Amino acid sequence: MSEPQNADKNREAVNLAEAQEESLRSQRAAAADQTSSPPAKPDPYLEIDEALTVWSSRERAFVEREAAAKVEREKFLRDFEELSKSVIKPTMESVIERLRRDGGDGAIEERRWDAFHTPRVILWMSLEGEISDKPGQDRNPFLQLDADVAHRQVNVWEGDMWERQGLSRVTSPWKLNEISPASVTERIAGILQRAAQNGLGG
Repeated sequence: MSEPQNADKNREAVNLAEAQEESLRSQRAAAADQTSSPPAKPDPYLEIDEALTVWSSRERAFVEREAAAKVEREKFLRDFEELSKSVIKPTMESVIERLRRDGGDGAIEERRWDAFHTPRVILWMSLEGEISDKPGQDRNPFLQLDADVAHRQVNVWEGDMWERQGLSRVTSPWKLNEISPASVTERIAGILQRAAQNGLGG
């Protein structure tokens, strides 16, 4: 082989070696860039995801609480209605019978639950004679029981007005389990005893 041919082959070998070495250098540089490059920036929308997750969780908890509260309200109303039928009104009716036997009178006024009102039961009483068509707190002794759905209790109002004397006041509320024929009768007896001290000069 002639010297020019050998020289050409040598140059080709050198060029090939240089090309291979340059390729290796590029690969090593790329690998170095990958290992030394800073971490990717955090998702700028991650806080939006978190905010919506918090809201969704709170809304779900609120709905669950409202559902539980509705169940409790409905149960309280059912229990009060049953108690009215089985204890409150029968006890008041027994009191009215005794009042009439003793020359007085009584009447029961009932308000059922609706969208604007809570249940209420009132016993109006007269110490003497028939009760008027429209009894009132300024004329008649009374016991008023209001179902307080929000607090799951029965608010109690007592009035001992008679012969233009006496007063009305709210007294200690009852829990449903505190209402019995004995407790209702005791309250009514106290009202009548105070009313009997009113009028005719006190």
